[in-house]
Amino acid sequence: MRALLNLRYTVPERRAAFEKGLKRIGDPEVFCTWNRIGAADQVAKQYEARGLPVIVAENAAWGNEFAGRQWYSLARGMHNTAGRFPIGGPERFDSLNVRLDAWRTAGERVVLPQRGIGPAGVAMPRDWAAHQAGRVRAHPGARSCVPLEQDLSAAGEVVTWGSGAAIKALMWGIRVESHMPGWIGEQDNTDPGRLAMFHRLAWAQWTLKEIESGEPFERLIRCDC
Repeated sequence: MRALLNLRYTVPERRAAFEKGLKRIGDPEVFCTWNRIGAADQVAKQYEARGLPVIVAENAAWGNEFAGRQWYSLARGMHNTAGRFPIGGPERFDSLNVRLDAWRTAGERVVLPQRGIGPAGVAMPRDWAAHQAGRVRAHPGARSCVPLEQDLSAAGEVVTWGSGAAIKALMWGIRVESHMPGWIGEQDNTDPGRLAMFHRLAWAQWTLKEIESGEPFERLIRCDC
């Protein structure tokens, strides 16, 4: 087994699922890492320089406990970015039977900042939120932060670099302005555009059971992403 796995040890069931999934696909030389921060990014660059695949895991774009299941995001080389995973048909998202609310016609503008972690191009610039118009939502790590759905109950529009909170806002009919180039959740605030984005997004979100099967690893290793 030549796969190199770099995950946090704090979630043992997650690590066990990743280990089983990687073992089930044989012995490819692949680096699978949680985000690309610090030393992990340097290792990823070394693998890519040799033409070897890098798979990046992160919290699910639509939430780790979405639709009653446990999810994580997986992508080739870079997370939270469009074009970094093979896309199938609409059936994956449609099978979840998730309702997308009608678009809101009025409401306040809310800024959704992120922690600013990850490699260049993915991480939100440190001063990004300071240059945006609207009420700035406290980061979820802050004690004063209220639940997202409650905080956005009067919102008609949100602006984001590229946050998962904005993915949820889209489900609730809140229009999203995004600034991250190539963001995985980029769409045009129309019914067809929003639905097409969710159809694509679903192919980067995987349950622990699917991860354990090895299916997402096989897809990502084979893809020309």
